[in-house]
Order: sequence, then C-alpha cells, then structure tokens
Amino acid sequence: MLQCLGVVDDAFDEVSRGGSLTADRSESLLPSPTHQDIARLAGTSQATVSLVLNHRRGAIRISEKTRLAVLAAARQLGYTPNLGARRLRQGAQAARPELILALLRPAGSPLGLVVRVLEAATTALAEMPLASQLVIEDYPAGRLAQQPGLLEASRYHGAIITSPTPEDEAFLETTELLVPVVAFQRQLAHHASVDVDNVRGGLAATRHLLASGRRCVAAVGWSSLPSRAVQRRLDGYRQALVEAGLGGQEQVVWAPTLSEAGGATATARLLATAHPDAIFALSDVLALGVLHAVHRAGLRVPKDIAVIGYDDLPFAPFLDPPLTTIRLPYEAMGRDAVRWLADAVRGRADALLHHVYEPELIVRDSA
Repeated sequence: MLQCLGVVDDAFDEVSRGGSLTADRSESLLPSPTHQDIARLAGTSQATVSLVLNHRRGAIRISEKTRLAVLAAARQLGYTPNLGARRLRQGAQAARPELILALLRPAGSPLGLVVRVLEAATTALAEMPLASQLVIEDYPAGRLAQQPGLLEASRYHGAIITSPTPEDEAFLETTELLVPVVAFQRQLAHHASVDVDNVRGGLAATRHLLASGRRCVAAVGWSSLPSRAVQRRLDGYRQALVEAGLGGQEQVVWAPTLSEAGGATATARLLATAHPDAIFALSDVLALGVLHAVHRAGLRVPKDIAVIGYDDLPFAPFLDPPLTTIRLPYEAMGRDAVRWLADAVRGRADALLHHVYEPELIVRDSA
C-alpha cells in the first residue's frame, strides 16, 4: 500500500524504542537498536539521544561533540527510526507505513522532471509488499546540508535526491549520512547513484542533426541549477562537431533559468546574432521556449531550423511539431533506486548502487 504525501512531520515522536512496525520480519524493517543502546555506546543519556535523533536540540543545549557522538553510535549500530510511531499515537491506525522514502528536489526545478521520477518511484513502491509512503520535499539548491532528516533520520528512512548542484554533491561526497540516499542523474563515489551516459546522449543528439545535413548547430543550456550532467551533454555535443570536422565552431548560449521562458530568451538572443540551422536544447523544458522563439522569428521547424531536446518528457510528442529528443530511462532508474533503498533500509544491500544507463534517440518531426 503506497501513500504519496507532499509534506511530512518535522520530527518523529520521542519514543524510547525504534523498531519494526510489523511482526512479519521477512518483509519489514529489521529491529532497530534502542535509544538506550545508542546512549550506552555514545556515553550519554537516553534523553540526549532522543533530542538529537528527533532533531530537537533547541530544547536543551547539546554540544556538537555530543551530537556527533550520538550520530556515530547510531550509524555504528545500524539504527533505523520508527517514523510510524507518531502517526499511530495520533490515531492514524489505518496507515501504518513500514517504509517512508523522500523525493528531494531543488526548489525551482521543473516539475516535469520530478513527475517522471515520482511516477517511477510510486510504481516501484506499489509492487512491494511493504506498507510505504513517499514524501516530496523541496530544498534550496546548494544547501542540501541544511535539509532536515539527512543527518538525524528524523523524517524518513531513505531518500532519492534529484538534481543536486556541485555544492550539494560535495556535501554528499564528504558526509556520512544516517539514512541511505540515491543521487538521481548524478554519479557519486560515497553514496548510491543512478545516472545516464550524458556524453553519449549529447553525442547522439548532435550526430543526428549533422547526419541530416545541418552544419551550424547551436546548443542552448541553462546557468541556474548548474550540474555536471549539463557539462557532459555539452562534451558530447562538442565531440560530435569535432568528428564532423566542425571543431571550434560551437555556439552555446545560456538560458538564465531552466524554464520555457529561459529557453525562449536564450534563443531570441542567439537568433539576433547568428543563423544556426539546428539547435540542441539540453532539456525538453528549454526546447519548448526554443520552438516558441523560432516561430516568433518567422522561421519554420524543421525546414529552417531543426530542434532536438533532451529527456523525452510527457509533453514532447504533443508539441507542434512533435519534438525529437533523447529519452532517459526514468522508469528503470526510479525502480532500481527504490528497490536499493528498501534493501539498504532493511540491511540487505551488500554494496552501493552505481548504475549508468544508456540514453535513446527518439526521432519525431522537429529534427
């Protein structure tokens, strides 16, 4: 049974035990160490452990040394919080989630991308015999370190983190978290991650444009929410130009935001000074704005300018003309991320998940 919520309680109840919510241990969370066990290992009191793990340090002054000792002890013992306790105490007897996962997205990131991940995650959770919840939370881009729940396990058992910025990636690579996480569309060394071969995706998109006879291929990216994924797509774009003997003739314009308006603004600026015969939009969201700006300039797609996107979001086949794009295997990525998190929470994951998937060129009328 899956529940999808937009918000979650700030902290779980101050219970003295944190264990499984069901007697069927073959499919439920493994029994968790008690606060007493953690207190004994950390050399402090159960009350202090409760305050730290419930993210309520403000009530009593707790030193950073003590807080880190509690978190280290919890990690060493394999502590898993009982996030259903508060709901049960409040009378929510009908909903007894054994597994609570979070989908964390940077504030301002396109909802279309999140919807694809959400659909994949909910489908995977629905296939599991666990009673589960999926919560969605925004975090300020570049400030993932301030997100409640990652360091103190006060909100969910595990999380899928979409589109972390380089600053957020650095935080993840240098921080030991109390809950397992999977970075989505990123490649990390010290935490699980699922990604697409973005160099190959950029290469396939640009090769397709060049194979159709285009020789002045521009690229439209975005400067907000920077990521290595964008740079890898551009690496593929540049590699294809070099292969075609067009090295040094790249044209990259940057949209101020990853949005339809950003794509239109960047394309209008491009067309005011250049005459490309093809545009590679590094996101389908940008491609919407690219098509709008091209039409406003009195140009035809694909006769005057071919346009190709990236992601294959649900609206892509319904644009005018239907958008040629690079499809990402969101379903497989979301399924594998959720299954790994469920195993990690239950102590069944033998190793970190690291998988890079292959993109697919989807040819439609725009290119």
